[in-house]
Amino acid sequence: MEEKRQRFLEVFLGSLGAKLIQWQAKDENSIFGTVIYDISDMDERQDFVWHMREEGVPNQNVIDLLTYLTQKHLLDIDELKAPVTEIEIPNVDKETKEKTFDELFKVKVSMIDGGRETDRYFIHD
Repeated sequence: MEEKRQRFLEVFLGSLGAKLIQWQAKDENSIFGTVIYDISDMDERQDFVWHMREEGVPNQNVIDLLTYLTQKHLLDIDELKAPVTEIEIPNVDKETKEKTFDELFKVKVSMIDGGRETDRYFIHD
């Protein structure tokens, strides 16, 4: 059974351009994989680790927000194309929207290069 961390990362990393994720390993505290940006180009890959327990995965509101941002083309790589205050989300009140963006902005997934955590995936405004 696919776990919450995998489902979340598929949407999160997909919003950042991932075409496919190869899952490598997982334990109760972390999940490892490789993001594939271009299936035909072996150089278009990035290893990653997300230090997150299942119970800490952001809720469905964050997944819905990521899906909305992606569908409406509101991301420029990892940056919002408009301020949060200008992004209107149907059927979401201001307080829920702000809390959901705050939770999204806290997500940090470490990139791995040469066996070391180097940079991070994240979304910002």
